[in-house]
Amino acid sequence: MEKLVQVSEQEVRIDFSLNRKCRTNVVLTSLSSTCPVAFKVQTSSPHKFLVKPPTGLIPPSSYATFQVVLKPQSQIPTTYPRSPSDRFLIKTAEFVSDSTRPESINSWFNSSSCPRGSTRDLKLKVAFVGPFLLRHAVSGGDCDAVRHIIRRQRSILAELPPAEAESLLRVATELVNPENMINLLLEAGLRIGEGVRFDQLNNEVDSKLVQDELEERRVAEASDQLTEVVRFKESGSLNRREKKNITWHEGFG
Repeated sequence: MEKLVQVSEQEVRIDFSLNRKCRTNVVLTSLSSTCPVAFKVQTSSPHKFLVKPPTGLIPPSSYATFQVVLKPQSQIPTTYPRSPSDRFLIKTAEFVSDSTRPESINSWFNSSSCPRGSTRDLKLKVAFVGPFLLRHAVSGGDCDAVRHIIRRQRSILAELPPAEAESLLRVATELVNPENMINLLLEAGLRIGEGVRFDQLNNEVDSKLVQDELEERRVAEASDQLTEVVRFKESGSLNRREKKNITWHEGFG
């Protein structure tokens, strides 16, 4: 069955922020040149989303827009960008009626005036994106989430103000293994202002790597010393010089 409308995006993308309403627009373009197309929008999560307007008419070969409003959320989505539990269903049908009032369109879909089997349904999934979640993903070292957000918002990094771009990059340098995240951000278009020098940034990263390497070496040396102590104590062959060296090492362990 042929579609009656074309949707602007294949998913509803919400620029997410905590504790505030988040809005996005969805555009429906009619593919019918002879008859108005009625639409009705439903959501699997009415406790989270509002739709304005939930019903409407699209003139022939024209378009209509509805807005999706995410109610203020006090917690970050457990899964993002893609939300597995949030979906939208858009019911469409060629509209034949004397009334164009929204309440009439809503009831028309459930009446005999709308022939059974004549509706065409579109299903849209939900994705949570935006700078807030991007920073959260970077701070958590989640390269996959960062990559998927960037894929959905191609210009998100290039549009960051210089101060936010620098701050985001410095968050990446604080990761345990920062190289992959830093490369991902820079290759995806993160713009660094003149106030940030790459040699300084590299020094920060290198310094952290050196500290990690020294820590690993210290743990290894401590382990070797412990092994020697156990071996000497078991053999009972500790001489005065060995005792002195072990005591010195233990004092700085």
